[in-house]
Amino acid sequence: MDPFTFGIVATGVTGGSLVVISLLDKSGLKINSELLFLVMETAKFGGILYLLKILSSAFL
Repeated sequence: MDPFTFGIVATGVTGGSLVVISLLDKSGLKINSELLFLVMETAKFGGILYLLKILSSAFL
């Protein structure tokens, strides 16, 4: 997967999951925001590491 496609997919998945979570929150389901923050930061960190792996193979 090239970096451009990876960015589009990652943005779409993150945005979609946040929309679903906000809809669940509005419907009355209690959302643990600390755990949500931890999961989103972990996903972001994993995405950055994956992108760096792709870029390192492209330049080395």
